[in-house]
Amino acid sequence: MKRSYALDAVRGLAIIGMVLSGTIAESLPAWMYHAQVGPRSDFNFDPTIYGITWVDLVFPFFLFAMGAAFPLALGRKIDKGASIGSLIPPILKRVFLLVLFSIAIYYTTPYRLGGNWNYALAILSFILFFASFVRLPKISEKENSIINWTGILLIIALIAFNTISQPSVFTQGFKLSHNDIIILVLANMAFFGAIIWIFTRSNIILRVGIMAFFFAFRLTSDVEGSWNQVVWNFNPIQFLPENIKAALYISDGWLYRMDFLKYLLIVLPGTIVGDLLVKWMSDDDNQKSKLPAKWKMWALLLLMFGFVISNLICLFSRLLELNLIINLLFGTIGLFLLREPKHSLSRLYYKLFQWGITWLLLGNVFEAFEGGIRKDHATMSYFFVIVGLAIFTLIFFSIVIDYFDNKRPFLYIVESGQNPMVAYVAGSFVVFPILAIMGVMPWLNDLYQITPWFGFVKGVIITSGMMAITVFTVRKKWFWKT
Repeated sequence: MKRSYALDAVRGLAIIGMVLSGTIAESLPAWMYHAQVGPRSDFNFDPTIYGITWVDLVFPFFLFAMGAAFPLALGRKIDKGASIGSLIPPILKRVFLLVLFSIAIYYTTPYRLGGNWNYALAILSFILFFASFVRLPKISEKENSIINWTGILLIIALIAFNTISQPSVFTQGFKLSHNDIIILVLANMAFFGAIIWIFTRSNIILRVGIMAFFFAFRLTSDVEGSWNQVVWNFNPIQFLPENIKAALYISDGWLYRMDFLKYLLIVLPGTIVGDLLVKWMSDDDNQKSKLPAKWKMWALLLLMFGFVISNLICLFSRLLELNLIINLLFGTIGLFLLREPKHSLSRLYYKLFQWGITWLLLGNVFEAFEGGIRKDHATMSYFFVIVGLAIFTLIFFSIVIDYFDNKRPFLYIVESGQNPMVAYVAGSFVVFPILAIMGVMPWLNDLYQITPWFGFVKGVIITSGMMAITVFTVRKKWFWKT
């Protein structure tokens, strides 16, 4: 089966955006930060600010790519004869590793650790992450498993060491609910998203129905005294004795909350896209004469880019009527360009575009609800607009990589997306500590004083280092498998 390098590129773009947005200085225009946390609110969270920026796309794009990967990864196993029961243990193992990863990041990150050894401990953490998650190509599965479990045990030991040795940093001791929230959300999505796809893989209507179910709960969960509120707030952890809960969790901090499931409104549309990718990959349509004309693909390429840019500008600037008009116009042009598809690739684009414009316009309709589009606290408009823009970004990458058969312009982005867990921590746990040990960080932190846009240089340097490390591991085939 072919590989979707375009999907790798979407994932890579998301992870690069996460690292870059988290490392730039606070000296740039408001559109360079989360819309609700930027210079307009003096870098304090302000939920009364509406709109989105490119930074608000990166994490949900990663969730979208995760959802799209389920049919490719799990579907391949099912095609080889794997039973439903045999898929559950690997899913649970993946969830366990992601939860461990999220907790380990919290207790080992150099940004939180104190003392003279914080950077060395961070680099040691990365080495132990490597041992815990890597799949090495030239050793047996048994040998690889020994390396993984040794790494996991040493990570647990390092967490214990950091917690005990730095009581002034970890004032509440060890708590399961102290974790990296992004990875924890991924763990929840890895379980619920995969399970839902497995049981609805042949019934897309049921999958959309489940989305509608969560949609309804999302809208009614704050109705006081309703059974909806009771179900939404239910957590099996509540049945634990109070002394155990107090020992393992902070108040209202859990490894699971039903509120996390709102992100299924991004992950499940991603699985629909994944189904379409699987169908395209299994189609051996090699008749190039059926491919659409190049001018149409160039026009579609510009159109996909235009969708993303125009929505970011208009939603951030609150030009809502103009945004709707542009989306309707672009949607009409896109349907014209993609009409009567004859090749498997053009059929893929046509179906993806139909889904994309549907989600995007649905998000536009919901823009007036809850005050306007916003990432935090996420509005219904946000979920649907994000899915539409993610689909258009996927089409953009696919036109370059699959239609024009040219992966080179996005090669480093693609490879960053093929080892995303390495990319997620390499900047914080390797590049930043090395730069700090070398004494370069004070200089980088002060660059923005020369001119505000030099505050971007710090992020570019750390992100470039992260990409170099990630690309190196991909080319060595040292993949981290969670």
